[in-house]
Amino acid sequence: MSEPIISVVGASGVVGRQVVQALVSRDHPVEAVRAFASERGAGEELDYGDETLVIEKVGAEAFREARAVVLAVPPEVARPLAEQAQRAGAWVVDCSGAFRLEEKVPLVVPGVNDGVLDRPFPGRVVSLAQASTQAFTRALEPLRAQFGLAFADATVLCGAAVYGNAGVAQLSKQTAELMNGKEPELEVFPHRLAFNVIPAVGPIENGLSAHERALLVEVARVWGGERLPALSATSVLVPTYHGLTLLLSAHLGRRVDADGVRACLKADGALKLLDDPAENVFPMPMLATDDAAVHVGRVRTQGERVQLVACVDNAFRLADAALDIAFELADRD
Repeated sequence: MSEPIISVVGASGVVGRQVVQALVSRDHPVEAVRAFASERGAGEELDYGDETLVIEKVGAEAFREARAVVLAVPPEVARPLAEQAQRAGAWVVDCSGAFRLEEKVPLVVPGVNDGVLDRPFPGRVVSLAQASTQAFTRALEPLRAQFGLAFADATVLCGAAVYGNAGVAQLSKQTAELMNGKEPELEVFPHRLAFNVIPAVGPIENGLSAHERALLVEVARVWGGERLPALSATSVLVPTYHGLTLLLSAHLGRRVDADGVRACLKADGALKLLDDPAENVFPMPMLATDDAAVHVGRVRTQGERVQLVACVDNAFRLADAALDIAFELADRD
C-alpha cells in the first residue's frame, strides 16, 4: 500500500514548518507530501531531509490527490479551504481554531479523548485543540484518571509565538531597539513585550481574555461529561520566543503524596518527568524545544492539592498531534 499524500497548508508559518519537519522525522517520503501557502509564501523552498520541498500556491485544485490535509492558517482562511478539501475527498485536521466551538466537529487531544473519532460525525473535519489545552489536559489526565479531579487552575505563560511569525519578529525588533536606547513602536502586542510581562493574551471580555476563554471552553469539551471539574485560567504573555509554561494547581478526589503523583506522571508515556529540585532539574521551555512530549515537574502536594509545572513546545506539539490524527484518518479510506 502506498503512503498517503499529506498536504500541509500554511507551510511557511510557525506551525506549518513544524508539521513539515514532523513529517521528516516520521520518514514520510517527500513524494507523498505537498506544501502550500498564500501567494506570498509560494515558491519558498523547505529542507526535507536530504530533499527539497517547494511550497506551492494554495488553490481549489490543491487537494485533489490528498488523503489528509493539515490546515495551519488563520481561522478566516481555514473555513473555505476546509470546504475545498472535503469536496476533493480529503480528511481535514484544522489547527486554526476555526471549528473548535462547533459541537458537531470533534475536538481532539491525542491520548486524552481519542475516542471521539470512533463515534460517527458529519463531514470530514477534525479540530485540534490549542497547545495550551493539550498541555493542560495531558499533564493532568493521568492524575484525573487515577485519583479523580475536583478543580484545576492554570496560569499559562505564553511566548511571543502565540502571535505567529509576526510575534516572534516583533519581540526581536523590540529587544534590539531597547538595547539601542530606542522606545519601540507597538505593532503586534498591545504593550511593549520586550523586558515586560503582559497579563492578557487577546482582548478581554467579561473578565476573560480571548486565550483564557478558549482554553476553558476547549478543556470542558475535551473532558466533558457529568464529572467535569471546576476550571479557571489566567494567560500571561512573557518575553520568550517559543513555548508554553503552565503553572498548574489541582484538587484531586483524595489525598496523595508527592511520590504518588510522580509515579503516576512517570507512567504516562506522553509525559516527561523532570523533577529533581535539589539538582535544579525541572521543566523549562528551552528543554521542551522540538519535543512533542509535555514536560512536567516541580511537584508539590498538600492533602488533596497538587501543584506542578508543565512545559510544551506549542508549535511542535500542535504539529505532532495534527499528524497523529491525520494518519489515523487517512487509514480510513
